[in-house]
Amino acid sequence: MTAGSTPRAAPPAPAPPSAASPEDRASLRRSFSAFKYPRYRYLWFSMAAGMTGMQMQMIARGLLAYELAGSFTAVGIVFMAWGIPQFFFALIGGAIADRMDKRKILLLTQVLVLAQALAVGVLVTLGEINIPILFAFGVFLGATFSFNMPARQAIIPEVVPPDELMNAIALNSAAMNATRLVSPVVAGILVTTLGFDWTYYVTAVLYGVAMLPLLFLPASTSHLQGAKERGNIRHEIRVGLRYILGQRQVRLMMLMAFVPIVIGMPYVTILPAFAVDELGRGNVGYSVMVALSALGALFGSLLIASLRQSTALRGVLFSSGFVWGLGLVGLGVGSMMFGYTAALVAMVVVGFASMSYMTLNSTMILTTTDPAYHGRVMSLYMLTFGVFPLMGAPLGILADRFGGAEMFTALGLGVLIFFVLVVVLSPNLAGAGAGRRPAAASDEDGGVEAAG
Repeated sequence: MTAGSTPRAAPPAPAPPSAASPEDRASLRRSFSAFKYPRYRYLWFSMAAGMTGMQMQMIARGLLAYELAGSFTAVGIVFMAWGIPQFFFALIGGAIADRMDKRKILLLTQVLVLAQALAVGVLVTLGEINIPILFAFGVFLGATFSFNMPARQAIIPEVVPPDELMNAIALNSAAMNATRLVSPVVAGILVTTLGFDWTYYVTAVLYGVAMLPLLFLPASTSHLQGAKERGNIRHEIRVGLRYILGQRQVRLMMLMAFVPIVIGMPYVTILPAFAVDELGRGNVGYSVMVALSALGALFGSLLIASLRQSTALRGVLFSSGFVWGLGLVGLGVGSMMFGYTAALVAMVVVGFASMSYMTLNSTMILTTTDPAYHGRVMSLYMLTFGVFPLMGAPLGILADRFGGAEMFTALGLGVLIFFVLVVVLSPNLAGAGAGRRPAAASDEDGGVEAAG
């Protein structure tokens, strides 16, 4: 360097990839980042074992209902039993999740689910099972999950930091759908080779396995926030509803949850009879359809897990919703034109799009909600999953009259019309962003535990 010359700045060192870079978003490490937290791993393994049993039981219940009665209507009525108690207990379950240790709620409800699986298995073994009894146990199961699901969803923000919340929810969805890949096939084989009773016994064992990781979770503590100012359950439900109605972002996300799920999910209630009767594929054929739907849903969950919350999530949300509707139309029209093969392809598309949509929607709801209201907000969100089974009976009646494929087409058109109306009436709703993130839970109140 000559005298008087201006020193040349050294070239900057290569910047490390930003946290939101495409390479990071697409990496496997990013997709599974929530597993760094031991508490989340316990929760995830519990959920995976429990959902394996639940998926097997759903398959067995639908096939058992069809074997007992031989009609779409009977299958729809049995599925409807799940939704009835949601109207009576979902909001109560959410309020209790905000007032009690969520770990204790999960343990207690897991015991009850195990007990009902054993009871149904014994009744099948004794030859005493019938549609009314199956319906009654469906009501009991729906009531139990009115308390289980809000607590399970609301505890996630206590075990991971806010910037890992979407990844944690997506990994939960991935586990649910991974179990759906195996569970339908296993359930179909068990039903065919050992019978319905042994299928229920196996699910009871899995529910027992699901309890073990919960024993390693510490007590949750978010319910202690504002405990001195709380009123009774009825008052807390009213406060929760006022909060939801008063928060525009939460209100919009709830609408975006309710309508597509109520319109787009009831197809599962008539799917067993459709596979057995209209497609003539039997129990195993139905199980394969469900498994392929789960395969698509697994890919959808992992795609969402690889995204960061800085992504334009609403654009992804709307795209997923439109593909969901198109997949249902394809399931109806494709099966009429090309049969079982087209139905299998459509099931992959429906699984991929619906799970991508629901995972994003639930993430956006949690990230825009004050932690003190997580239980009540998620109970109202879970209420949508109680409403769609109520469509089972009327949809079954219509399917008996017009056909299952025609009903799938109608449901798909309903989903597409909803999203077209939203885009036309509220074009800004499809913009970017995921909403405000809640404050992280502190280590003192049992929130996030670092890896290791």
